[in-house]
Amino acid sequence: MKQRWLALLLALTLLLTLPALADSDWACPNCGQTGNTGNFCSNCGTARPNAAWTCPSCGLTGNAGNFCSNCGAPRPDANSNSDETQTPAYTVNENLEQIPGETQRVKVIVAHVDASSFIANKADANRWRPENAVDGNETTCWQFSAKKGLKNKSWIDLTFNSPQTVDEIWFKNGFWAVNDKGKDQYVLNARPKEMYVTLYTASGGSETMNLTLKDESRNGWQRFSLGHHENVRSMRVAVYSIYKGSAFPNDVCLSEVLPVQIAPAEIARPAQAEQTAVVYESRPDITGCNLLMKLATRSGPGTEYAEPGTFFGSNWQNQTVKVLRKSFDGSVWWVQVDFRNGGKNSYRVWTGAKRVDVDLNRVQEDRRICDCDIYPTSDTWYGPGGNYAKAKIKITRYAVGTIYQIDNGYVDVLYWYEDDGYDGNHRIWLPQSAVFNLYYGDYSGE
Repeated sequence: MKQRWLALLLALTLLLTLPALADSDWACPNCGQTGNTGNFCSNCGTARPNAAWTCPSCGLTGNAGNFCSNCGAPRPDANSNSDETQTPAYTVNENLEQIPGETQRVKVIVAHVDASSFIANKADANRWRPENAVDGNETTCWQFSAKKGLKNKSWIDLTFNSPQTVDEIWFKNGFWAVNDKGKDQYVLNARPKEMYVTLYTASGGSETMNLTLKDESRNGWQRFSLGHHENVRSMRVAVYSIYKGSAFPNDVCLSEVLPVQIAPAEIARPAQAEQTAVVYESRPDITGCNLLMKLATRSGPGTEYAEPGTFFGSNWQNQTVKVLRKSFDGSVWWVQVDFRNGGKNSYRVWTGAKRVDVDLNRVQEDRRICDCDIYPTSDTWYGPGGNYAKAKIKITRYAVGTIYQIDNGYVDVLYWYEDDGYDGNHRIWLPQSAVFNLYYGDYSGE
């Protein structure tokens, strides 16, 4: 009896010290919601830290833990209900999702995704969209081109439904798919290397951290601690440098990115079902592509390049071309086409993709092989060999350039005179003997 009176006296003392706390605002330790006044978070339902409760068994008030300090009965919202069915210790936060195999980490659900760019696809416009990086399917990916450079200009933004706590970020780097020929897309395409991750809070604050991803495929998540950040509204992942792909060095791929909160799995909704793996078509050279209009051409992928001419003006409906490469100039796709101009010379030049009936996804991207120095020469062509049309362009003095193709003893070179600066409109075919001092250095991130 004496112990019971002591417990009641202790409870009364606690009640006298708690009124001010009950009336004050508090921040939820789970989701970061501020301005709460009751015993449960108005956003996710998490119990207020140290909130007092009344024992349903003995009537003792002022309890602060998960068990009654008088009789040991469990806190009603943390144990079982009247029909003895077990209930979670916390109200489920619908903005969090369980991660299979994890008991103390949960996924923060992304409500909206945006990105600086993605590679468009004529046959399937959604194939490389940024949403693929948060769809829970490692065989899809966000894919963008780094041909124009990076320098923090290539990014993906993740926005949440409401402010959440974020502790970690996980990645599945590169493209985790295998094409219909059995080739691993991870090594064929480029992968992010250095990244800047910026967290933005609902109050307007931000913090940026630098991360470096490993170049490894199918070895589980790459996990990074960001520190404990509450009230996070959105985050940006900006790619600063890359690992080059063996076939498509500038097609940068990211299969999955996952914002993570350190919290019991019970507070999150169940994980989504695992999605079916996607198998992508391989991308060979395309022959027999029909023209959609007369063939206006350029020596390189853009309107700034020289014009070899316009072909098949009145009879384009009956013509086909071979498509070898593609390149995105920032607004439209260009394709490199190889064709014979009637009974005359052949050409390997560029035209807008809108002029050719071709699935761009099956065409490889134009890529740098190496840089070089160039001897003065008057012999230039619109293709790799003497059966191609001869160009009127002459290289009158020593020049420098970038080689994009090597074929039949000829090189496809973008060149300029170093002392005049780069003007970007001279791309032509030269005999391989006209170039020297080949440099194969990696310019990723520059």
